Formats: sequence, C-alpha cells, structure tokens
Amino acid sequence: MEIRTYLVPPQLFIPFQPMGWPQYSPAEALRLGTLWPALYSPYTSKKSKERKVEADGT
Repeated sequence: MEIRTYLVPPQLFIPFQPMGWPQYSPAEALRLGTLWPALYSPYTSKKSKERKVEADGT
C-alpha cells in the first residue's frame, strides 16, 4: 500500500494577516508569490530534482 503525504498551505490556518508582520519589498513579493515571509513556501518540482540527479550522475 502506498503512503500518501499532503502539504497543507498555511493560509488555511491564518484567516487574516496580523498587523506588524515583516514584509518583503513589492518586487520580491511578486517574485515569491507572497508579501509575508511567514507564508512563503518554496516549491521545487520533481522534474528539476530529476535533472539535477541526471547531471550529477548519481
């Protein structure tokens, strides 16, 4: 039986953004997809990981 895992986005637990949270600059926020560092979750695709393994030869 295959084990499944799920990543629950933080916005499901944070109904509003509290005042005073640190913020990215507007340009950085557009690049990262969020204004608040606490909500940033980097995404790496499986394809990019596969390419790195092939390039490394391991």
